Amino acid sequence: MALLYQIDPKKRVKLRKYTFNFKSGGIFMKYYVHRRDQMYHLDTEPSPQNEESHWIHLINPTEEEIASLSRDYQVPESILSSVADPSEVARSEGRYNSAYDLFILRYPVEVEEGVYETRPLAMINTAERVITVKYDDDQSFADFLKGKGHRLIEDDNFPKEKILVDLAYHICKSYIDFTKNINAHIERLEKDIARSTKSDTIRELISLSRSLIRFSMATEDNEPVLHALFNLDTLNSSPTRNQLLNDLKIESTQARVMVKEASVTVEKLSDLYSSLVGNNLNDVMKTLTSITILLTVPTIIGGFWGMNTSLPMSEGPYAFWNLLALTIAVIVLMYFYLKKKDYL
Repeated sequence: MALLYQIDPKKRVKLRKYTFNFKSGGIFMKYYVHRRDQMYHLDTEPSPQNEESHWIHLINPTEEEIASLSRDYQVPESILSSVADPSEVARSEGRYNSAYDLFILRYPVEVEEGVYETRPLAMINTAERVITVKYDDDQSFADFLKGKGHRLIEDDNFPKEKILVDLAYHICKSYIDFTKNINAHIERLEKDIARSTKSDTIRELISLSRSLIRFSMATEDNEPVLHALFNLDTLNSSPTRNQLLNDLKIESTQARVMVKEASVTVEKLSDLYSSLVGNNLNDVMKTLTSITILLTVPTIIGGFWGMNTSLPMSEGPYAFWNLLALTIAVIVLMYFYLKKKDYL
């Protein structure tokens, strides 16, 4: 079973079992080695020269950890802590004449049911190993770290770079999975939208629209970074580069297309909902206006016969009942007329 370590500036505490239920403020650093298309967790902290470790994964690192890694791998502290800003944009840098390659990709997270955001992940490729840094406690990479991430090919000639590719693939696939969840949510709304006029529906549509806007911007920003990833010299020298590039391109394109289609669907659904609400409001106003007209008939007729002048049926023992019958007759005629005109 893989082991997880909680890092303290003074001591290392081994947790009892593998877990990804991170608590707020928890500091974690994990070490992994890639062998024959599998990811294995190391129980001990390797030295920078230890070739066994291919990947160091940091979650909410402390300033001491940032400083230590900066010294060990000649990576500026500003690079290691760049993704502390949740609004950090996707980008790549340092690919020429430097000790590291930096790739920042934005990945999706579900902050609450039906509400999605994107967060930055820094992937740093050094001469010794890959370092990834993230500053949140979500479980976006839990399946990947448990070995459920997609392994594109079996090739141990460039394990570090393959970790980068697998992470990029996992991020693209996460966008697809979350977009599928959004599409399922949209289908539920489509079934209820014709008979619902509650404000909750429009709030859900607004929330989905915001999530898809974030997804759309993030997938577009990630695209140049993915292309930069494949300009790594090690990948260029690999005979399996084209297969890697093709698989990742397909997944990236599918993510962008699905996000775009879902965005259009939500936009059209919002327009439809607005039209339905407006139409329902018109129906209500027509009905209320028709009822008002019918209720004014007795007032008008009673007003005529209330004048101090001689009028037909104003005298006699049945004058009241005759007037009542006339009023009812006029109301009935007006009702059928309004019904025929589709006002009721």
